[in-house]
Amino acid sequence: MNTRNKVFALLIGTVVLLAGGLRLGNAQQPTAISKFTLADCNVALVEEVQITAQLPGVLVSLDFKEGDAITKDQLLAQIDDSDALLKRKELTLQLAVAEKEASNDINVRAAEASAEVAEAELKESIAVNMESPGAVPSTKIRREELTFRRAELQIDVARLELDVAKLNVDVKNTQLDNADLTIDRLKVKSPLNAEVERKLKEVGEFVQIGDPIAQLVRMDKLRIEGFVQLKQYLPQLIYGQPVTIQYSFVDPTDADDPNKTFTFTGSVSFVSNKVQAGGEYKIWAEVTNQKYKEQWILRPGVAVDMSIGQ
Repeated sequence: MNTRNKVFALLIGTVVLLAGGLRLGNAQQPTAISKFTLADCNVALVEEVQITAQLPGVLVSLDFKEGDAITKDQLLAQIDDSDALLKRKELTLQLAVAEKEASNDINVRAAEASAEVAEAELKESIAVNMESPGAVPSTKIRREELTFRRAELQIDVARLELDVAKLNVDVKNTQLDNADLTIDRLKVKSPLNAEVERKLKEVGEFVQIGDPIAQLVRMDKLRIEGFVQLKQYLPQLIYGQPVTIQYSFVDPTDADDPNKTFTFTGSVSFVSNKVQAGGEYKIWAEVTNQKYKEQWILRPGVAVDMSIGQ
């Protein structure tokens, strides 16, 4: 194949790949459908959680009140941690002792020195016997050999004890980490950005593991739920479709413009696999909530109309 034919084949292949990529990209987009409206859709919560105690103890503080807006990881309540703090202090001192022992090699050096002396005595006795056979009794030689061997083993014992002391430092560090974890678990924190719907405990009450302390609801993002007739709209065409919700109310305190209308947009993020007895299937879309005069506009339980499609 000459150079011109190679270039031509490469161009054709590139066009085919691009065309295939465009078809793939288009396949990921929802098919455009004529806009229709679902009446009386329900506004529901996306996230609702009960904050519970992770460890038993007495509640010493509650740093929230009902209606408060809170952020993720914000401290909501404190369970008495006085015992846990004392335990941590004790472990800190034990760790200091363990580190001191792990850095002390005096026993190793003493054992090595003893072994050197025992070896020197043994060599001296052997040398004497070499010059004057029988001058040093054989029982003394064997005793000195035993002493030297025991001194060598004592070096191994001292090194082993030093290694154990170093491992004990790791053990104390792990225990200290566990103490820190216990202290942290006695702090009750929020797992999400939300608002306090209900306070379920008071300061001074004793809580067990799993006891609810507060109910939190997420209001910045809500779910709009409705039902679609299967005979009218295929589920395959509904998922991902854009949605629009308009919510209106009257503010009598605003004499100039009492009629308020707010628009919320999103897309269908769930289509149920189950069809109800009446031939309907459930869908929902998530929308971002808005505030008016420091209060959320959409609220769970409200009925709204949801327009679906383009």
